[in-house]
Amino acid sequence: MKIGIPKEIKTGEGRVSLSPYNVEELVHMGHQIIVEKNAGKIAGFSDEQYKNAGAKIIDSKKEVYERCDVLVKVKEPVKEELNYFNPGPTLFSFLHLSAAKELTDILIKGKATTIAFESVRLDDGKLPILIPMSEIAGRMAVIKGANFLTTHDGGSGLLLGGSTGVHPGKVVVLGGGTAGINAALAGFGLGANVTILERNMKRIEYLNEILPKGINVIHSNRRNIREEIKDADILVGTVLIPNAKAPRIVSREVVKSMKPGSVIVDVSIDQGGCIETSRPTTHENPTYFEEGVIHYCVTNMPGAYPRTATEALSLNVFPFLVDLVSEENIEKALKKHAPLRRGVNTYKGHITIKEIADAFNYPYMDIEELL
Repeated sequence: MKIGIPKEIKTGEGRVSLSPYNVEELVHMGHQIIVEKNAGKIAGFSDEQYKNAGAKIIDSKKEVYERCDVLVKVKEPVKEELNYFNPGPTLFSFLHLSAAKELTDILIKGKATTIAFESVRLDDGKLPILIPMSEIAGRMAVIKGANFLTTHDGGSGLLLGGSTGVHPGKVVVLGGGTAGINAALAGFGLGANVTILERNMKRIEYLNEILPKGINVIHSNRRNIREEIKDADILVGTVLIPNAKAPRIVSREVVKSMKPGSVIVDVSIDQGGCIETSRPTTHENPTYFEEGVIHYCVTNMPGAYPRTATEALSLNVFPFLVDLVSEENIEKALKKHAPLRRGVNTYKGHITIKEIADAFNYPYMDIEELL
């Protein structure tokens, strides 16, 4: 098949969907790879590396879209790219449609077929393509938060790890999933006091088994949320309900109770955010103040570390892409490979994820029936 790799144009996005190393493997399997000029430049991969891997470099985004059967992107299409999906190539990318009605409308109207990275799910429920990006976002959430505590950024002036004879700061993490674990470990590594709020008791038991004893894991309920957050120096929101818009579990009133100059990092912002005062920001303009608290709500956080993020993403996308292009057409591949089938968000004009359909009051169609 013909596989297209466009240059990402979302603000501040430096990742590319596939590294030259994985492109070389696909070419060896007999596939044709079309790469837009400078697609990997910010991530540290040159056009020459892609050429040497066997890809064809094209200086036209339109031509990349028109010539490929499958388009592999990092982030959801932005305004300049939306006209290409009528229906266009099968799109394999992060989408987060439950928080993107306009994009969902266009994909349905264009009868596009899309497979979302964040929806590809194994039999055990794990989300293998989302996990590495959640790891990166969780770690960088505390790094960014610690930086914003400086007075130069309007923060409280507290050094997160404290100093000899001086109390360290406090990090509160909402959610004990992959991003939450990595945020907690990053905070702990910097010397902060760390608390995770998690509502699932079995998950709490698991976290207590695997995490250092200095990290507190407590049940997430209204009282504990109020009490823990009011003296947090950094609050990290990592709540995830697969395919659905994130629930707002922290109210404005709770944000008001936080110390002036403290920091909120809402990793859940791709799915709408889990904090009432959160709204999407960009790498170019990453923060704003609300209720005296710094908010960092960048919708493509791992894009700040494009080299590492690209290599991690490419490694995890690759085996599923191989499955997707292994048959004579996409339909046969979806029938054969359940994780990919679960990842289909739209199929020829139909919404195939119930949570997305429910979010916008649209009809839902089971992908099994459509195939």
